[in-house]
Amino acid sequence: MAKIEPGMEAMLDMYFYETNSLLEQLDEILLRTEQANSFDSEDIKEIFRIMHTIKGSSAMMGFENLSVLAHKAEDMFFVIRENPDVITDVSFVYDLVFQVSDSYKAQIENIQNNVGGEYEAIDFSELIDKLLKARDVLLGETKGEAAPAASAPAAGAPAAEAAPAADNKTTVRVFFEDGCQMENLRAFLLINTIKEACSFLEYTPADVETNSETAKEIIDKGFLITFIPHDSVDEVLKAIESALNVQSYEIVSQPVAAPAEEAAKMELPPEPSAAAPVAASPAPAAAPVSVASPAAKEQTAVEKAQAAVDKAQAASGSQKQSLISVNLAKLDALHDIVGEIITTESMVISNPDLEGLELESFNKAARQLRKLTSELQDTVMSIRMVPLAGVFQKMNRIVRDMRKKLGKEVDFVIEGEETEVDKSIVDSLQDPLMHLVRNCMDHGIEEHASDRTAAGKPEKGTLKLTAQNASGEVVITVSDDGAGIDPEKIMNKARKQGILTKPESEYTEKEIQNLILLPGFSTNEQVTEFSGRGVGMDVVKANVEKCGGTIIVDSKKGVGTNFIIKIPLTLAIIDGMEITVGDLVFTVPIATIRESFKAESSQILRDTQNNEMIMIRGVCYPILRMHEKFGIDTEITDLEDGILLLVETDNKSVCIFADKLIGEQQVVVKPFPAYLTKYNIKGEGLSGCTIMGDGSISLIIDTNTLIG
Repeated sequence: MAKIEPGMEAMLDMYFYETNSLLEQLDEILLRTEQANSFDSEDIKEIFRIMHTIKGSSAMMGFENLSVLAHKAEDMFFVIRENPDVITDVSFVYDLVFQVSDSYKAQIENIQNNVGGEYEAIDFSELIDKLLKARDVLLGETKGEAAPAASAPAAGAPAAEAAPAADNKTTVRVFFEDGCQMENLRAFLLINTIKEACSFLEYTPADVETNSETAKEIIDKGFLITFIPHDSVDEVLKAIESALNVQSYEIVSQPVAAPAEEAAKMELPPEPSAAAPVAASPAPAAAPVSVASPAAKEQTAVEKAQAAVDKAQAASGSQKQSLISVNLAKLDALHDIVGEIITTESMVISNPDLEGLELESFNKAARQLRKLTSELQDTVMSIRMVPLAGVFQKMNRIVRDMRKKLGKEVDFVIEGEETEVDKSIVDSLQDPLMHLVRNCMDHGIEEHASDRTAAGKPEKGTLKLTAQNASGEVVITVSDDGAGIDPEKIMNKARKQGILTKPESEYTEKEIQNLILLPGFSTNEQVTEFSGRGVGMDVVKANVEKCGGTIIVDSKKGVGTNFIIKIPLTLAIIDGMEITVGDLVFTVPIATIRESFKAESSQILRDTQNNEMIMIRGVCYPILRMHEKFGIDTEITDLEDGILLLVETDNKSVCIFADKLIGEQQVVVKPFPAYLTKYNIKGEGLSGCTIMGDGSISLIIDTNTLIG
């Protein structure tokens, strides 16, 4: 067992966040370039930078196996970066780097789940051997034109026989951010960052790796680096400027003929560099120029977007904004506090002791309080809202791997990935979507292209993942144009497993399709890597319901299958209309209410099955009596004495009959106790409960299941 180094625990969260972000970025680059079947130079440089950053941060955290793995992958991409033409078959490079990415994720997950700081260090020796062999193969094809990263001069120990003339050297003094701590290790990581770009490199203090006392000297005097670049000074300065925890640097001395001066002699403007403005114009040795550096590297798409915003603001002279990463547990705590504030506010304003009193000042203050708590809730919700793009893009990888292993040609289409939902819901969606995508690839898309062409379909199948907002909820659809669900096959399997609960003739086609969501149900006769174990679809249903959603199976044999997931935008706080039925109070989500009205006898009709209907503006709607649905004793049973609410969801409508309306109320949704789950309360049309202002309980109506 390995152990996290003492003093590093506080940096773990940031390490996990940054490394996972980089690995996601790596997967996106690989998936995108694999479709094009080629790397361009920018992609190669970006992958090299990702591996280089992961290597350095892992070394700093003491994760030796991860650092070595990233270093060997970096070596391979150094060769590719120096001469991209060495790749004659890109498929083996993709497979290898995907293995590296998966191995990294497995080890990070292992560390995250550690108890007491101990974790099992995975042995990557087999994968490292593959990387070394791949590097050697690429080197053989370059015929000595490129060298791996490992062959670069060791930091602080430049080769004496290759020492260049002194006037070709550039010297800079680097200052790190105040309070960043371990400045000697920061300096060592900086050296590792730039050494590949230098043919000559030395630094002062020279023993930063082994002597922690040098940290004080670096704080007082700065970290002095002297180098000769392989290509340009600008490239090295840019790397220094973008390095982690570098606050600023100054050029102490530089070659007599700097690149910018050479460009000036030819009367050509030097290449602009927003990241390293000093490199564009020479500075005399006697007058060093200090250049500020960003506080953190551009490592994620969000940070890149923020960098663009910062640049625009700098140009316009506006104040610079910044982003911070916040632990989700803190947001959850804030979210819970807001919920309690809303409940307490309701208890204060609806206090029975105030009933009948004329309190103008109090009512005015109460309205202001309601306005502020509403704004606070909106702000907290907006902080927690994140796009579905992250979890959608991860499905790309699943489709890619299954394409190769199943030998199926499939186009994967993503739409609506910018749709935003609560962060907790996004986290809950990853497993359900993974199971659905795997199901469509394995069960849905036909095994042979000839089967598709015989059915008049294109040889290549299509798998779509879409999301859209619809009346206060998000609708996510996973669909394929494959063989669809065969009702006869489903019924045969259900009959064998003994899971039918009524005569077969009474099952509708939709009910038959939904049998696949039952635990242990699988139509695959053989267990494969992807299916046949009887797990998967019931997990999907359970996880979707856990985040307050529902799943619908819609399939047509020979045409394809749609899995439709409907989930709320957020789980905790909703605007509701409170109604009474007998002695009970129910809350109906306002987003589903179209109107409320008193019924007249002339509007009441009955259909051919003697069900009550009501005519509204020429349209007939069914009536659902709440006291009959839930077996509640009430004196109000005449439709003209009570109140009707027309509710609509998923293009289905019904009129709910209740005793009376209490009024609109913002409520905090509380889940039912775990011991009630065996009664299938949610299946009866209730999604949760809430505490009212007087301390009593109100049951929250789930219109989806109530109407369905």
